[in-house]
Amino acid sequence: MALGFLIVFSEPGNQVTLEEFQDWYNNEHVPLRMNHLPSFLTGARFSAADSQTPSWLALYDIDDTTTFEHESYTRLRANRSPREGALVVRLEVLDRRTCATLSDSGESSVTTSLASANPTTFIVTHGVNVSSGASIDDWTKDVFESAKSVKGWVRTRTFECIDNLKTGTAVAGRGPEEQIVSKYLVLHGKHDYQFEDSSAADSSEFRNIMASRESFETVERRAWNLYRAYPGVAQGNLS
Repeated sequence: MALGFLIVFSEPGNQVTLEEFQDWYNNEHVPLRMNHLPSFLTGARFSAADSQTPSWLALYDIDDTTTFEHESYTRLRANRSPREGALVVRLEVLDRRTCATLSDSGESSVTTSLASANPTTFIVTHGVNVSSGASIDDWTKDVFESAKSVKGWVRTRTFECIDNLKTGTAVAGRGPEEQIVSKYLVLHGKHDYQFEDSSAADSSEFRNIMASRESFETVERRAWNLYRAYPGVAQGNLS
């Protein structure tokens, strides 16, 4: 089976304070996965660098897409703690997407991507809508080659969304169109401590590589700064 990838966009909203949100995520939600499940290879969280919402993003490398159906993982959602159960229903947005890895430009010697030791500091995520008759492989090949010339670029990966669910107070009562997401998701990483701010990292050259083109439409483009990368049992670095 393919390597899995879990993407979760979230927005606390006005019913959950940022302090409560961060305490839950850092001290309960992430540790239940990273500290106990070897299938969770890495885990990192990012904050929005573009002033858009949702303003938080969590990313996890998963050993295999079958993990998403394994009892060791599904029981965490089925048997939430009272605290988590009470908090999740108050979130403005919780947008969870499980994916299969399609292509990878390759790990960089400069950064460990999402691992806790020397993680990537700036990322861009977006979807790609592919016209009939075109192939995501063609887009990927072109982008992998073009990205090599971008200052600070370290890695690009493409994923196929295999399941998704969006919940939250902002979603409640809306129609099924709220659940429509792009079939293909892309993660670009940049890592250069010489960038003064996110606007310097998100250069026009970088944007041009991700721009829509014939047969390929870029959607949901977001820019993110690293908030925290977490140690885990799979990384062998729990204290």
